[in-house]
Amino acid sequence: MFYEYVKNNQQWNLQINRQLEEIKENQQVKDDLQIAIPKLTNADSWYQTWFTLGETREQNGDFTLACAYFGLAQFYLSQYDTNKKEVVHRYLDNFYRSHTEINYENYEVPYEGKYLPAIKVNIKANASKTLIIINGFDSFMEELLIAINFFQGLDYNIIFFDGPGQGRALIDNDIKFISNFEKPVSAIIDYFALDQVDVMGVSWGGYFAVRAAAYEKRIKNVICFDFFYDGLNTFLKDFSQNDQTTIRQLLKENNNVKLNQLITPLVEVNSNLNFLFTKGYENTGTNTPYALLQEIEKHTIKGIGHLVNQNVLLLAGKDDQYVPFKDLKCEQQELINAKSLETKIFTKETGGEQHCQAGRYDLALKAIQKFLLAHTD
Repeated sequence: MFYEYVKNNQQWNLQINRQLEEIKENQQVKDDLQIAIPKLTNADSWYQTWFTLGETREQNGDFTLACAYFGLAQFYLSQYDTNKKEVVHRYLDNFYRSHTEINYENYEVPYEGKYLPAIKVNIKANASKTLIIINGFDSFMEELLIAINFFQGLDYNIIFFDGPGQGRALIDNDIKFISNFEKPVSAIIDYFALDQVDVMGVSWGGYFAVRAAAYEKRIKNVICFDFFYDGLNTFLKDFSQNDQTTIRQLLKENNNVKLNQLITPLVEVNSNLNFLFTKGYENTGTNTPYALLQEIEKHTIKGIGHLVNQNVLLLAGKDDQYVPFKDLKCEQQELINAKSLETKIFTKETGGEQHCQAGRYDLALKAIQKFLLAHTD
């Protein structure tokens, strides 16, 4: 279930639900939330509240809760905040301290003179298949590791990695966000000497997975958890229709001055937009709305979807706060040459209506498991 912890703040609620997905019914978590939620008033109080809770739980040896709280604490920190890297690594350290049951191996995959952090999880001895999981706009590969239990019993081992603009590839190695994600995916496939793989993209990774499949034919099955059609559509979703039209026209005219003047004050008063643009600057290395949106509009399936000839599963939340639901039809129409195309829509009635089925990941993962079992050739 998706809980409204903070009244009328969908952005904060999504992040809390996301980090607490596996532990929200824990009594200690419920007790901690009774203390934390009333203190959340702005970005500073958000950081201080979750960081303090993280330290408390870490000192008590409750590394699972410490991981979640440090994950929340780091989430809105600017790239220029001196606390950012330390808190990120405390989040990651506590993740591994709390998940000693995972049979994994760490790798550093060479990439353009640097490296991409990668993890191979050995679920089944002598598994004949490999699933590569691609994270999104603001996540670390570790966040997705909690999904591995749903793949128990399948003929798969799983590779996670932080690609350009993601996780430790960004924080530690300063590798910036790119649209042509077939490059890092191919680097992963080459490094592990794989003949064929399946890919699953989470959030913005739903775009990356389709983009990679369009150009990398060692990919056989594609899962979009959730579907993601167009980066610019996502960034402009919370703007008024008039402002969206104006922004698109200014981009077309390369009018950076007017576009920056229009967007800057609007971003300052909208928490969701503020997060998207602040994180976007960090991911891409840009520092103005115009420069950022020039990069973001490269992230689109429009014009490349016809190159995808693999089996594709699209998941969609009817009330997704980031990805416009109306884009689903656009993506379906682009994927005209897919070997097969399946779509699973989640609503308030079914559960899983939020972005990436936040609050009901289990529903999405069951659909994914069913898809993989149906495409074993």
